[in-house]
This record gives sequence, C-alpha cells and structure tokens, in this order.
Amino acid sequence: MKYASHLKIVMLLMASALVFLSCSSRQEAGNITPPDKLPDQIMENSVVVFTVNGIKSTVVKAKYVEKFLADDLTIARGLYVDFFDKEGTHTSVLVADSGNIREVKQNLEVRGEVVFTTDRGVNLETKSLRWDPNLNKILTDDFVKVTRGKDVVTGYGLESDPELKHITIKRNVSGEIKDINAEEPI
Repeated sequence: MKYASHLKIVMLLMASALVFLSCSSRQEAGNITPPDKLPDQIMENSVVVFTVNGIKSTVVKAKYVEKFLADDLTIARGLYVDFFDKEGTHTSVLVADSGNIREVKQNLEVRGEVVFTTDRGVNLETKSLRWDPNLNKILTDDFVKVTRGKDVVTGYGLESDPELKHITIKRNVSGEIKDINAEEPI
C-alpha cells in the first residue's frame, strides 16, 4: 500500500510539474517576436551607397542596422552620412543617433542628436531631420540652431536645400548676425 501511495504522490507531483511547465512555456511564447516581425538582416559597421544615374549621391555608414526587406525599411543606429551633389562632389556630412532609411524611395529620417555640416562651414543642429528626394529638401518641425561662422539663428521648423544655402526657419526665429556678407545667404 505504501508503494501505491508513494506512486500516487509522485504522479501528482509530475502532473503538477507538467501543468506548471506548460503554463510557463505558453507565457514565454507570448514574449517571442513573430517571424514576420524579425529583421531579414542584421549588420554591424555597414555602408549603404545611393546613386542617381550612376553618380554617388549619398553614403550612409551605421554602427548597427536592421533591414526589413518587405517593408523597404532599414533601421540604423550610430549614423554618419556623406552627401554629394549631382556631379558627385562631396557637399555635407550628417551625424545622428539613429534613423530610418527607405532605400527604394531614398528617404532618410534621423533623430536623436542630429548635426548636419556643409563643406562651406554651415552647421545645423536639431533633434530630427528628414530628407525628401522628391523635393530635394531637408525638413524638420523641431527646434533648430543654424551656425555659420559667428552668426547663429534659431527657431522651430526648417526647410532647406541639401547644401544649406537657402534655409527657411518657420517660426519663433531669433538670431545674432555678426558677419554680414551679401554673397553668402543663410
């Protein structure tokens, strides 16, 4: 009889363990990312080159990248981007904490600590920036600080050409201009 009661206790403990394990594995399964939401590729220290008519237009370097091919979405962290004009001459550099790249549309949206510097020495600082290749413009609705030499202009919202030659700051504009030069618009 003792053997039968021990067997019943062991069986009860095993059944309880199975119920416990099956419940916990179901709970953990809820935390697993579905396969269709996982990136198709994960890369470190990668480089993406965009061209227009065979001429290099943009080179995007990133410390960490996740690519979702079906969504034409590349999520990147630690961005360093070089921009080139239509002749392939380097024009500017963008540094940002993170961003999204749509390769087919050639759209780029960056955020975090964003610094955009032209080879002419104009510097733009903001928290987000997006490139619209259809408009050939960089845009943001966030606070911006534009510096050229000793001149500093701040405000909210910006629309500009990629060389920061023709800048429109949309609201709450203020600044200090110390070096007026009619040939160099800000």
